Formats: sequence, structure tokens, C-alpha cells
Amino acid sequence: MPGQRQNIDDQPPSNSFLQQIFESRMKNEIDENDLLILLNQTDLSHTFDRHSKFNIDHSKLLIAAVAHSKSTLTLAEFISVVELLHTWRNLFRRHDLDRNGIIEPYALVNILNSLRFNLSPTTLEIIVKRYSTRTDEHSSAKVSFEHYIQACARLTLLNDLMHSKSTNGSPRNICSFSIDEFMQLALSL
Repeated sequence: MPGQRQNIDDQPPSNSFLQQIFESRMKNEIDENDLLILLNQTDLSHTFDRHSKFNIDHSKLLIAAVAHSKSTLTLAEFISVVELLHTWRNLFRRHDLDRNGIIEPYALVNILNSLRFNLSPTTLEIIVKRYSTRTDEHSSAKVSFEHYIQACARLTLLNDLMHSKSTNGSPRNICSFSIDEFMQLALSL
């Protein structure tokens, strides 16, 4: 935001740092297991909050969100994943004032709107119901960092694929999929 001083921790790591981390796997491309190790068990993990423990589902979603039909990441795609994660983390932090790794559902809606996904109120309501949880029957629903990352990765993947499938000459919000393409999309989520 203008006028606010940005914390150095808000910046993603340098490309040279990320290249070193990537090359530690000694591969030209990394899969979901490699990505999970890099996010959780290297110096890269220190660039995220303590609530940023990633799991294999995160890795698969992040790869799908950046590499689409591939199941591996190149160095450039890995850098894109880390940049996305830092963007999403910084937006989450703005709403997680007590740094407990949890935000209110309205904060999720605000973040998704700021990411310009252009979702209808009904779709936003479905997302909030899907990604918020209650710790007990007396508490209000909250969104954990883990669920937030899943929502952002899925929406990024869906958004990119929908734009790539927009039918030429038709209104912007119409897409054309074969049954097989739709099944592949649904199964990748």
C-alpha cells in the first residue's frame, strides 16, 4: 500500500537463492515430492511463517497452477511458485493481525477480490464454506493458512484454464470443454 513501509521479509527470495535451492535436488525438473522437501526442509522454509507447513496436496496443486498439464517444474516455474506463495502469504498476513495462521472468512473474500478473480457472491460463498472450518460447535468459522493456500492454488489453476478455453468470438465468460478435458480439469483439482 502507498505510504506503508514494506518489510524486507515481504519480498520473495532472490532468484540466485532459489536457483541454489532448486539445484540441491540435482535434477532439471522437480516433482511434487521434491517441491515439498524444498518448501519444508530447506532454507526456503524460513522465508515463510511458522504456520506455513506445506503438504503433498499443496505441492500437487502448486505444480498444476503453474505448470498446468505437466507434473514437474522447471527452475523458472519453481521461481513462479515461490513468488506466488509469497504474494499469497503477504496478503494473508495483512489480515492475520495476531499471526496465529488463521483469518476470518470475510478476509478470504477480500483477498480473493484483491487478486481479481472476479467471482460472483454465490461462488465466494461456496468457497468460504469449502475452505473455512470450526474448531468446535461454539466457535465461528475461520480459514487456516493451509486451506487458504489450497483455495488460491485451485482458483489460479481454474482461472488460467478457463481463460485458455474461452471460445473465440463469444462473450468473455463462456468456455468450451470436451467431456475428457472437463474430467482432466476436475481430477487435477
